[in-house]
Amino acid sequence: MNYVLIPGAWAGAWVWDAVATKLRQYGHIVHQLTLPGLGNDDDAGQVRLATHVDAVIEYVESRNLEDVVLVGHSYSGIVVGIASTRVQQRVAHSVFIEGFLPVEGKSLLDVSGLDVAHEKRLIRENGGLWPAPTREELEGQPHLSAELIDLLVAKQQDHPGRTVMDQARLAVPLTMLRATFISEEGWLRSSREADLVETLRNQRSWEFKVIEGGHWPMLTIPDEISRLLHGIRT
Repeated sequence: MNYVLIPGAWAGAWVWDAVATKLRQYGHIVHQLTLPGLGNDDDAGQVRLATHVDAVIEYVESRNLEDVVLVGHSYSGIVVGIASTRVQQRVAHSVFIEGFLPVEGKSLLDVSGLDVAHEKRLIRENGGLWPAPTREELEGQPHLSAELIDLLVAKQQDHPGRTVMDQARLAVPLTMLRATFISEEGWLRSSREADLVETLRNQRSWEFKVIEGGHWPMLTIPDEISRLLHGIRT
């Protein structure tokens, strides 16, 4: 299978390094993407949610990838969900790790549980970019070691703000995907997408796996995440 790993907000391909290494040891082909606006020379202010979705689709189609397991973390759950509905013939399985789910007509900020007006103000005051978490904010996150906090502080970049304010547009309902949702139990309990999650729980094509690794489990528990991804059957 082709595993295509998409980072969440503020991160690049590097966030998947440990998981990618393990998956390759299992014998899989692994692709790690950095989304537009999060590379060193990118013009992040011009990047939209559609830019990210199109970049993922173009990557998959230009390489003629088949039997794809498309994996997204946090923000990129939105990207993976939309992209998967548009290239179902190539995506055999979609995986959401501590992810947000795209809801037709709503943005990430709309479904995040955050104070939307406050986050939009932060983006506006930061030149159109969504500020990356500070060291103090990361220190309040469970499971992150001092070493991992240092890594995140050093490597995270401010995120293209329009991507989290743009509304999601789905080609088909999420119920038509084969998918796995991996998260801490508390992530689902705090979600504003409870009705959607309940609908998806009742779909035979969706599985829900509970972990304990905080919001960055690809960093905190890469072995467990790799085993779960390896165990996916398309």
